[in-house]
Amino acid sequence: MTHDESIEDRILPLINETREFFIVAYNKKSHQLLLSIKRLEYIRAWKRIKQIQTEDVIINAIVININKGGLLVRIEGLKSFIPNSHITTQEKKIIKIDQIIECKLLVADERKNQLICSNKCALLAKFTDRFKIGNIVNGEITEIKKYGLFITIHGIPALLHISEIGYKHIDNINTKFALGNKIQVKIIHIDTKQGRLSVSTRDI
Repeated sequence: MTHDESIEDRILPLINETREFFIVAYNKKSHQLLLSIKRLEYIRAWKRIKQIQTEDVIINAIVININKGGLLVRIEGLKSFIPNSHITTQEKKIIKIDQIIECKLLVADERKNQLICSNKCALLAKFTDRFKIGNIVNGEITEIKKYGLFITIHGIPALLHISEIGYKHIDNINTKFALGNKIQVKIIHIDTKQGRLSVSTRDI
């Protein structure tokens, strides 16, 4: 099965083609079997998904729809969702239908037929040399709150808490920083599950 094939694309057999089927039911009176290719493909797809989840690897998904909440993608023939909060800023700028996007599984619930993925977590896993605790990196201020700054570092969001901005007390954070400003920070925590960083300007 290729990236852009859904399970539905694979269920129509050709004449004289030998296929495997899933036995759904058997009618004893008529001696007839109720068979399903779709069910078999579905079972196989979830088996591969569980293997991917166990191995915790980066996977390629194809974008099949874009909406306000995020991206609908296809993995192993199954539909999956990547929330906006788990898409890097770089990908948001260039994303389009039929594009391949790297991601990691966040939720894989076969009973609910639910798959949720993260592009940010894939980026953190892919560039481990870039995202290491103690690394000094440059970022851009994207949001200013009373409790700190939100910074984007290589497409990954980072929180610079006000308690980590030097050693001096800051009365008004808005007078000291502005949106779009570049800032040098040190990575002090990496949340690989949510694709987020915590940073500090202390001891740089």
